[in-house]
Amino acid sequence: MGRVQLDELFLVEFRNIHRVTIEPSPRFNIVSGRNGTGKTNLLEAIYLLGSMRSFRQSRRVDMVRRGAKETSIRGRFGNVCAGMVCEIKMGNEGRQVKIDGKRAHLDGRYFHSLPMVIFHPGNLTIVQGGPDARRRFLDRALFQAEISYQEAYRSYGKAIASRNRILKTRPLDKRALDSFDEQLASHGARIVMMRERLVISMTPLFEEAMERIGGEGQSRMAYRPKIEGGFDKIMSALRGAVEKDTAMGYTTAGPHADDLVFEVNGLDARKFASQGQQRTVVLAAKIAEIGSLEKSTGRTPLLLLDDVSSELDRDRNRHLFGFLAGLGGQVFITTTHHDHIPIEGDRVDFFVENGSIEVN
Repeated sequence: MGRVQLDELFLVEFRNIHRVTIEPSPRFNIVSGRNGTGKTNLLEAIYLLGSMRSFRQSRRVDMVRRGAKETSIRGRFGNVCAGMVCEIKMGNEGRQVKIDGKRAHLDGRYFHSLPMVIFHPGNLTIVQGGPDARRRFLDRALFQAEISYQEAYRSYGKAIASRNRILKTRPLDKRALDSFDEQLASHGARIVMMRERLVISMTPLFEEAMERIGGEGQSRMAYRPKIEGGFDKIMSALRGAVEKDTAMGYTTAGPHADDLVFEVNGLDARKFASQGQQRTVVLAAKIAEIGSLEKSTGRTPLLLLDDVSSELDRDRNRHLFGFLAGLGGQVFITTTHHDHIPIEGDRVDFFVENGSIEVN
């Protein structure tokens, strides 16, 4: 199976990085340096090439180096991506994306062709946070796994925004409401189907990763849709909730209210798992995402691990890197010191200091 492989990364005026070019290893890339020197910025730039959005909560203008007018991120990909060059420019005038020198059309095919998976400390919200964090996890994976998911997701979002506006009008326009109910049921049924298919694909991979990394037994993940069933069930639920929705001023039922449940030893991980177990749950979910994306895209995703060695205890860390050695894809790992990463061979070490990146 081919893999998503970054052969060259060129950054100009990105965050605290003035100008840098790196040529990564096809396998393991260890990025070390003190906290606050720009290690995570490097991962963010790579992730932007695959997802067109940051995994941080930040505006595009914040990614431009202070005093500069725009930033440029360019990645040249090899292996299964066959020399594809992606370039992103961002500044006060917005964002421009080019693929192989031509303006890009960022539809589901693009994200499907360049899958990437990231683990960073903020991912703990997948377990510790509310249902919205777990839905985002599923949705981001599905943007890459299913070519048609982006269109269904965006269409559903537009329909629910329109329906919510109608629910706030007086007198209520029931004819208009019925029209959007049909759109919500149609797009919503597609979303539920694809989410269920993803979770079914991920579940055995999640259970295996939990056992191998954390030694946890009876671990499972399960999708919990707000409305069980397809188009007819969603239509029925929407029409049955009109009075409640009108009083609330928004749509209360549908895929936008679904959840994903993680269990460890038969108990809800959000309520009963330890901190170490919760970290293992998130990491296992990310590893399961990699395996599922391999099946759906036909290529091994690029994996980004931000400061993972400080998030896990020694035993979990050792099991993790033993597991990663067998995955076969390209991996970028940040750490405060390269000796913290127990990987021998097939690695390139980079050292980051004040936005400067050098081979260590």
